[in-house]
Amino acid sequence: MTGDSIPAGIDSTIVERTIDSGFPLLMFPRRLEAAFEGEGAAERCRKLAIGGLFGIVLYNLFLISDRLTAPDTFHIAVWLRLGVVTPIALLLIAALYLNPPVAVRELIVAGGAVILGAGSNFYLMLVAHGQHHDAQHQVIILILLFVTMVERVRFWYAVAACLGCFAIHATALAMLPAYPLQYQISSNAVFGCAVVLSIFASYVLEREMRMNFLLSLRGRLQRRDLDLETRRDPLTGLLNRRSLDEVIEACNQSKSAGLELAIVLLDIDRFKSFNDTAGHQAGDVCLKRVAGIIQSELRDYVDAAFRFGGEEFILVLRGIDLATAVRISERIRRAIEDAAIPHPALPLGEVVTVSMGVASAVVSREIRVGVIIAAADTALYAAKRNGRNQVSPRLPTADIVEMPDRKLRSK
Repeated sequence: MTGDSIPAGIDSTIVERTIDSGFPLLMFPRRLEAAFEGEGAAERCRKLAIGGLFGIVLYNLFLISDRLTAPDTFHIAVWLRLGVVTPIALLLIAALYLNPPVAVRELIVAGGAVILGAGSNFYLMLVAHGQHHDAQHQVIILILLFVTMVERVRFWYAVAACLGCFAIHATALAMLPAYPLQYQISSNAVFGCAVVLSIFASYVLEREMRMNFLLSLRGRLQRRDLDLETRRDPLTGLLNRRSLDEVIEACNQSKSAGLELAIVLLDIDRFKSFNDTAGHQAGDVCLKRVAGIIQSELRDYVDAAFRFGGEEFILVLRGIDLATAVRISERIRRAIEDAAIPHPALPLGEVVTVSMGVASAVVSREIRVGVIIAAADTALYAAKRNGRNQVSPRLPTADIVEMPDRKLRSK
């Protein structure tokens, strides 16, 4: 997903509502949550894996402490750290490169840190009878920092990991006869404070991350809306000449070779006299009604309508031959006539009509879109010369093509 892309199904309403809510539980609505986790998921897995490798290196450096504080059980520490924990951790890190689902990804990091890191230190504390244990249970505090500050595991998984570390720490001290109850209470209180601070840091960091994501989405949506405004005619809401130029350029690209393209030019009959009689404000209303009818008769995401001039429109219909394009144009012409928009410059009862010129061809190096537009323009003038309110060329069986589900289907 690119930096300016907008996830499907996300709009300004859901983004603004979520920002206003403050998302105190660090959870978004379902679609927004999926977008948050899906955006940059592969990159997050990569960073978690790098952090995991860094953690393994630090974890094994504590062999120095094991050698100095518990030389009698050093061989056990070497076997456990290098022979058991490190290979398993490397397998878990390798699994991250498979870009697993969110829950699996976070459990790999949080669960791996607690079970392998804190669990192995707990075991070494138990086997080192009568020897110094301070270094071992202090290491568990570092695991809190690793989970919440280095890997930045998602908040609720971090809470579980921190509570798991606290349980291991308290259990380890309780099982060691060298630690009296008052020392256990004091040590667990300090460790508990470290847990609280780590959880608080995790909350703040993730909330900031989520807010940055929402603000980024807001910015992307605003840029998209601004970009759409520059590509749409402000009066009719249809695409403008700038958008038409971009579509023409795209269709002329070599990758579009072999694309059958139909061009329809549509002109409102006697529109100048409409404006002169009723005024430009009424003329604008007429243009908007005609544009709305045109847009409603096109296929979503396939066809496009543009305001080409004052009262002239151009339709770009992809993958449609001439006969089908004429039938669609005839349907649009009838829909505009059936709308019965009164024409003030004509006798009472006369309504606004349109003339349409149609052309279709397969785009190639020899036949560019401009050639098809020129052919449609010639057909439009033929329709006007022949009496207006018609589609040119005329086909013997120009049946209307109905598209209630936006799929072509002959009536």
